Amino acid sequence: MMTILEAKTIGLLRRLPPADIKVLHGIFANMEREERLGRRLDEDAIRTYLQLLIIQSTPISDIKKPDCVSDEYRHVRAFFNLLERETANVNYNNPIAIKTAKEFAASLDVHPNYLNTLLKKHTGQNVSTHIRKRLLKEAKMLLLQTDWTLQEIGYSIGFAEQPNFSLFFKKNMGITPAAFRRKAAAALL
Repeated sequence: MMTILEAKTIGLLRRLPPADIKVLHGIFANMEREERLGRRLDEDAIRTYLQLLIIQSTPISDIKKPDCVSDEYRHVRAFFNLLERETANVNYNNPIAIKTAKEFAASLDVHPNYLNTLLKKHTGQNVSTHIRKRLLKEAKMLLLQTDWTLQEIGYSIGFAEQPNFSLFFKKNMGITPAAFRRKAAAALL
């Protein structure tokens, strides 16, 4: 006996033009080929294939227009744009100015709790986690690509005192910034 979902799916497939059915077959063939080659599809790959299937099987008339994008999405996107702008081109003369969840929320004209809730809902992580990850990424890049002192790097990413930067880095990376730099340099030799 066929479930309601199966019946609806078959009904949807019957309404698709042959060209779209061919595309769907191609997507499933790619998934099967990956499995046959022993490449287990990870969660991201499966999600991507599912998105392709949904896009291909959704009539154009059912797709929301870009101006219908939710306010939630706009706030999340605005946060990431601001985080990127704030951390782009950092240096000793242009240090990161906004570095807390409260400061980011104020810049976006939203309450910190609301911004945290949105990011947690849409990304699984809160504002502070995203900021911390971005600061660490920037710190690692500066440690590897510059000869700046730890004081200069720390100041550039928002730490007035070098010991606070070192503590932040070690707490999150399990290694001091100086040791990280030495280890990376030794790996290149």
